[in-house]
Amino acid sequence: MSAESTERALTAFTSVEFQKADPRRKQFFELPEEEHQSSCSVTIQLLPGSDKLEIEEMEGLLFWLHCRLTVEDFNSLEALGLHGKLRATSFCYLGQEPYKSRTLIVAERQIKESVDLAQPNNCQVIYYQVGDEWQKFPPEAPV
Repeated sequence: MSAESTERALTAFTSVEFQKADPRRKQFFELPEEEHQSSCSVTIQLLPGSDKLEIEEMEGLLFWLHCRLTVEDFNSLEALGLHGKLRATSFCYLGQEPYKSRTLIVAERQIKESVDLAQPNNCQVIYYQVGDEWQKFPPEAPV
């Protein structure tokens, strides 16, 4: 794969927001107020590589910090056995800090079809792509 095709593939990595008419969005807003939780979701692209996991240089590091990703987040991703460079690509939040739920979504390649990943219930969850499947960590985290 050439550098040009790699760059094209990287810029194609996106997330999609719910439209107003989407029933999943409507379900969230119909929750009683006490069940609403502030949340943050960060999408991270994994560029496969060496045995060592690292954050992409300079601009990626600045965006990593802007997304409020921490050393603990990096350590959790490293503990999953991921290898290569991490590039924070997008983030979104609902409500105010401190966030009651945090979702880190790590994908190695373009997502070919829509995927529903459940929001954590007052905890942090990492979803990471393994082939065409998604794994949740920790597996017992409430969603």
